[in-house]
Amino acid sequence: MAGFRSAVMGLLLLLLLLLLMPDPSVCQGLQLRVLRPTFDEAVEECALLLSICPAKLVTLRVGNLPSDADTKRLIRCVGVRCRFWSDYTGLRQDLLARYFVADRNDTLSLNRTSACLESVAKRPDPFDRQNCSDLAYRSFLCYYHNYGNLRRTRQFIPLDRMQLLHVTAQCMDMLQISMEELADLTVDEMDDSTSVHCLVRCIGIRTELYSDKMGVNVDLMYAQYGEGYPEKSYKANAYRCAKQYKRKSSDNLCRRAYHLLYKCFEQVRNPITQYEMDEVM
Repeated sequence: MAGFRSAVMGLLLLLLLLLLMPDPSVCQGLQLRVLRPTFDEAVEECALLLSICPAKLVTLRVGNLPSDADTKRLIRCVGVRCRFWSDYTGLRQDLLARYFVADRNDTLSLNRTSACLESVAKRPDPFDRQNCSDLAYRSFLCYYHNYGNLRRTRQFIPLDRMQLLHVTAQCMDMLQISMEELADLTVDEMDDSTSVHCLVRCIGIRTELYSDKMGVNVDLMYAQYGEGYPEKSYKANAYRCAKQYKRKSSDNLCRRAYHLLYKCFEQVRNPITQYEMDEVM
């Protein structure tokens, strides 16, 4: 219980710092660490939560990943934290690949990695903890030994449902949009609603999936919403739709974002719809 209380107190102190921190840049740095940790930060966080001894971290930092139970549990935890592993769906290769820099001169790295993954391609049993840790560990090693060098910088981590709803609620608050303005809108009414257009733009900007200058970030959009879809076809359809609506884009920033995001990606609609449903319930 003492360990649990200390962990809870640590989290409460961190939240208090985020709320009271006067320097926006420091606050933003803390939020990045919470929402988008580096690989090393995720390892440290998981080691703390799993009560793994500091000596193990020293071993990992020098590149030694022994096949013991603690290392396997740690790698699985990092995978869950960084969203490239799920005990129910297994490995998301596109998200794990973000944590590695492939050697341009090594043209066979992807083939080696794929061959390695085929040797461990077994659907995890979510009710077997040892099985999940073992598969997560072995899948990670395929990239670690074959794909390239580990990145030490922050990478995009898909937001979960609660985080997306939180962003939606914040955008509504900042833009002074009420639930009444969104309730029971028809498709035609949404197409004409400035509030909806600006809300979609705000969600896109806050999640870094969209910018006024660059438009839709299709790579991050696939990372956020592409699970279960073939990457090539998903991105090809996205670029095709974005190109189509770009021709129709106006000088109004909110309307342009609405066309490029809401019309091309049905998943962008879900946080808004879900937020309405949660409010009603």
